[in-house]
Amino acid sequence: MNRMMFVAFVACATVVTGVAAGADEPNEVAAPKAITVEPAAQMRFGVLVTTLRAATAPTGVSTTARVLDPSRLLQLDSELASAAATFTASKAEALRLRKLYTEDRTASLRAVEAASAQEQADLQRVNAARRQLALEWGGGIAGLTAHNRSVLLNELAGGHALLARVEVPAGTALPGVGTGVELRGNSESEVFSSAVIGSLPTADPRLQTRGVLVELKGEAAKLSIGQMLAAQVPTANDPPVAGVILPRSALVRRGARVWVYSQTSPNTFVRREVHDYHPVPGGWFVASGFMAGDRVVAGGAAALLGIEAPAATDQQDTD
Repeated sequence: MNRMMFVAFVACATVVTGVAAGADEPNEVAAPKAITVEPAAQMRFGVLVTTLRAATAPTGVSTTARVLDPSRLLQLDSELASAAATFTASKAEALRLRKLYTEDRTASLRAVEAASAQEQADLQRVNAARRQLALEWGGGIAGLTAHNRSVLLNELAGGHALLARVEVPAGTALPGVGTGVELRGNSESEVFSSAVIGSLPTADPRLQTRGVLVELKGEAAKLSIGQMLAAQVPTANDPPVAGVILPRSALVRRGARVWVYSQTSPNTFVRREVHDYHPVPGGWFVASGFMAGDRVVAGGAAALLGIEAPAATDQQDTD
């Protein structure tokens, strides 16, 4: 029994590091054979079994997102507000001088022309600040009214909201303003909802993907600036795909393949290969190969792999 525990420990290390066994696995090509593990051994190795339930794959495209630093946005908005205030003052002064000149010539034509020139110059500064805002943060932000943008920035500064960039893979249509995008953090419980504010004008320098700007509120506002998230971008006319969700702890690696142990009887387990698995909040979604009601090992799978390996070797030596 000490030998079994040692092998199980080695198997655990192999699974964690992702080392492929390759040529050391003589039975890799042959179909895995069932192994028998008595209840006492199951308890000792921490074997836990769960029943799979039917699930539907999330529609849309899986991608990534990153929490943005809003400090540059706050700076640009301040510059725009300052330029707008200056323009309002110069416009009022030009209007006043034109009125004085028209009514009783108490203002000179030179003063009127100078005030008009200053008004136009200040207007160009407003337009330049608004264009810079659009170039860096997109039309969704630049197109907000001053009041709505102020509300958003106050929420960002107060820690009640966050902005994130969601990468949109090539060939995927950009989601429209107001579209909901699901974001996921490091743990299965960290699932956040966000809404698209608008598209971003610049491509990601590494991924060369387009991006959309989304706003997050509530618990998501506690995320750190620069934190990477998983995202699910909805796409039109996505048919639902039925399948099951395998627990992350159920998957083990042997050779270049990924496997799950199914329980075929209380003391019998067989290794089954997993194909086309996709990450979802609850684990890994698969559309084929497994069905609702299947019982799979969600804990102690590495120990079973360690038990199976010497059994396969002994069988080959006997043959």
